[in-house]
Amino acid sequence: MPTTAKKKTSRTTINQVSNALTNHEEICGLRWEQCYEKFDRLEAMIVTNNQRLWWIAGVVITLLSSLVVKSFF
Repeated sequence: MPTTAKKKTSRTTINQVSNALTNHEEICGLRWEQCYEKFDRLEAMIVTNNQRLWWIAGVVITLLSSLVVKSFF
């Protein structure tokens, strides 16, 4: 019967886990800061586009209303 030798694996220590978790939290914190900056830029772009749409709608309504007034008189 062949015997299988068990490989001795090194166990992770508490300090290694703590360091890895701290590193992970720092990286995630930086990523979230970048995400929040991108969200703010996207929100500003949406607001700007919304304002542009209202301006365009106002111009179209003004032009169409002048055509309606001219057609009646």
